[in-house]
Amino acid sequence: MKAAHHPHFASPVTLLQSWAAEGRALHEAVFLGYTVDLPFLERVAIPVARGLGARTAVIGDAAQGLYDAVDVRLAGRSYLHGFASCRGAFHPKVVLLTGESGCHLAVGSGNPTLSGWGANDELWTVVKTEDGASHAMLADLADWLEELPHTVDMAPWSAEHLQYISQLLTEQHIKAPAGTESGPRLLHNLRRSLLEQLPTGPVDELHAYAPFVDPSGKALSAIVERLAPRRTVLGIQPRWTSYDAATIRRALDGTLTDVRLLPETRMLHGKLIEWRTGDQWHALTGSPNLTRAALGTSTRNGGNCELAVLASDTALLLPEEGQVAPLATLAGSTVRHSASRSRPALVLLGAKTNSEGMHISLAGTWPTPVLISVSPDGSPGSWTPLGSIPAGSREHSFPLLQDRGTAVRATCAGSDGRTLESPVVFAYSPIHCARRDGTDSGPRLSHTYTVQTLFTDESAARRFEADLLRLRELIPRSAHTGPGTSGAEHNAAGTVTTAVHNGDQWDSYVQECRRMMGDAMTALALRTTQFALPQAPSSQWIVSPVNADAVTELDEADSTDEEEEAEEPGAMGRPGVPVVPPDLRAPYRMWARRWVRAIAPVPDNASPRDRSSPRNRSTPPSRSPFPLPVRLTVASLLVQLLAAGVWEEHDQSWRDTLSELLRSLHPEAGTPNERLDPHEAQQRRDAVVAVLMALLSQDATLTGGGELDVRAARAWRDSSELIARADPAEAADLLFPPQQPHARTAAWSEVERLVALAREDDPSAAAVEELRQAGWEVEWEDGLWTIHGSFANPIPVVARAATRLGRHRPRGVLVRARGRTRWAFAAWAAPYLVLYNSAAHVWRTYRVQPPATPESRFNSGDLSSVAGLIGTSPLRAGAPETLQKILTDLDVAYSAMSRRLFPAMPCQQGGDRDQSQVTRSRGM
Repeated sequence: MKAAHHPHFASPVTLLQSWAAEGRALHEAVFLGYTVDLPFLERVAIPVARGLGARTAVIGDAAQGLYDAVDVRLAGRSYLHGFASCRGAFHPKVVLLTGESGCHLAVGSGNPTLSGWGANDELWTVVKTEDGASHAMLADLADWLEELPHTVDMAPWSAEHLQYISQLLTEQHIKAPAGTESGPRLLHNLRRSLLEQLPTGPVDELHAYAPFVDPSGKALSAIVERLAPRRTVLGIQPRWTSYDAATIRRALDGTLTDVRLLPETRMLHGKLIEWRTGDQWHALTGSPNLTRAALGTSTRNGGNCELAVLASDTALLLPEEGQVAPLATLAGSTVRHSASRSRPALVLLGAKTNSEGMHISLAGTWPTPVLISVSPDGSPGSWTPLGSIPAGSREHSFPLLQDRGTAVRATCAGSDGRTLESPVVFAYSPIHCARRDGTDSGPRLSHTYTVQTLFTDESAARRFEADLLRLRELIPRSAHTGPGTSGAEHNAAGTVTTAVHNGDQWDSYVQECRRMMGDAMTALALRTTQFALPQAPSSQWIVSPVNADAVTELDEADSTDEEEEAEEPGAMGRPGVPVVPPDLRAPYRMWARRWVRAIAPVPDNASPRDRSSPRNRSTPPSRSPFPLPVRLTVASLLVQLLAAGVWEEHDQSWRDTLSELLRSLHPEAGTPNERLDPHEAQQRRDAVVAVLMALLSQDATLTGGGELDVRAARAWRDSSELIARADPAEAADLLFPPQQPHARTAAWSEVERLVALAREDDPSAAAVEELRQAGWEVEWEDGLWTIHGSFANPIPVVARAATRLGRHRPRGVLVRARGRTRWAFAAWAAPYLVLYNSAAHVWRTYRVQPPATPESRFNSGDLSSVAGLIGTSPLRAGAPETLQKILTDLDVAYSAMSRRLFPAMPCQQGGDRDQSQVTRSRGM
């Protein structure tokens, strides 16, 4: 067993993250608490545990659910949710993770809520075993889990699950070393009170702290009577601890007692009794407050259900900060009589669905029938009756003719005639919540990756490519063409079936992505950054390891009250600019190219060997075998490498890689049913495409003829439809500030400009935008484009405008460019160009053969050296034949065009003009 002090442990989330970082399969995850916040767990814990393959269970006190049913998405469908009920409070706080040969156990004071796992200062004892090693606390936990359902009411399937975990721990830890005086052990109060299990005094010094101190003072009296301390120090947070000064003074009367008024910078929610004999400190930590129900009474006799850790050779735990004052100075009362939620009279312990129907378990029997109602999401107005449990029955089964939802509640008439309503539970589906051991989990990456490791460890980059190539071969042969889903929850198209209603499609989709790619890569692909827990500052609430072979460590986590915990919004912080060491930039240019090639589309009928070849360049019909999130992951990695300055300024090779990446993100390059991906995934794809296009169009134009321009124009044609739907906010995490040398980053304004351009749905929009960015005004009226500017020579301008405005107009385009003193007109329908220059008064007709364009031929503005001239005619001779054809194809009359070009020159029908008309036109 590896036992060590873990100073970076901040909450049970850390245990999950460390397990995921090791890349091991997780078999079972159990979360027990008093107050339970299911939406919070569904953001920070359930997806991670399920992504690692674990069967997951969450059990809390029936009266203390900190959520609205409508906010719960995955309960019953992805994890077992159940209630426990006893005469006191079901109060243990336990996190257990088990795998093939290892185990993580945390026992402490933090409820599974944002407060309990992130905001408050908590005490946790953590045991980690590896390679099949054992520990006495895990054997103790097995005994407690075995006995728990015999003392505390819970649904039969919840009891069976916990007893299965007990058997699993017993098998793994039957040879656990016997506890010693100094060894940490798990204590519970199912049959005996915790105080009865403490050693007897006298002791030299006693410290005690808990956020709740018994208003009667009986618990403090009993502690002092048992331990007989020479000196006592009671910790109090004056505003936040629930206490009554008068009863504390009476309880501790006749003892040498000081009160330490602890700082209130952070809620201290850890529970602590510690005592010193000689130089050695001992501690009781865990869930019990300083109350008679927690410490002085067994669960069977009506007390709470508590779980604690008894350890020796501990560090001093009570914080030393704060003013110390004599007990006599303590005054006032902060007892929160309303803190504990009223215990519901009617308790629904759980519900389970299987092929036989829906099974219901109540806590106790009722003299009247109990109506059971179900809802798809727990929202008001969505509840429909399922049937009634007969009077006097605790359990009942209903045939379930169709899937009506998983939210379940019970109602009945009370003795006073009022309607009683139970807290909502969520029907447990064993099939959907089953552990995924690889036979039912579909293809997945074989390692857990993070951006940091991928960008600093070449071996990780190599493994990532190997994983992509392995998936490239496995995914087409599997039944999972979506994000890699279990057939029980998704169909072959990777879309959620009716077993998961539409409101949960995104959550299920993200969960399956996490299973296949891990949490970090899923967050990178879909912008589903893990819920940001408050960072715990350095604290004294830590129990040091007892010896080289044992436990322990405690830590701080979070919480407010266990009875009333405030929910706080999480923060999805914007990541910082990635950094790649200079000596690794060249290798990572290669890795980026290889990653993109690995996800490139392959023909539908390609052989497995062709599919696994990163150099396959087949033409349509070609598709990428990878689901959209995998391709988005590679896209996000490439954007981050560009922001890290991996390519030097003169190196434009990234453009080819990015162009290929854009092609792989096009819906036609994806799986056949990609259009059925959740709307959120498609939104993310559209926004990422907009960012990639913004990067590719830098130093390029969408209508130009240069190498960079042509590449950008091709990508724009393929992507503009997606970009028109994009919301830049969906890819805000990829809009990095340009902080690194040679960084290539997309600005918010660049992405917004492209989105606006795409939404115009005009093939000329890009050209107009570029001409305006050059400082010119652009107008269009009745078939004629007019460019206004301060240029001296209009020839290059009219040629450039004709080229770009005519790129998507095969029938032709008419353009006039007006400079400071001169103007020019061009009629362009490839390969013919008819040009008029106000300084020459003649029509010139040119043949411009590709790849040449009017822009490339006339960029110097010197007409005398331009090749391709095939005819000239004076203005008075009327329109040349080529011009007449272009005008006819555009449905524009030459007479109307002449009046607009030469308003002072009335022209004859047919184009004949006299010399006087020509003379007047020179004044133009």
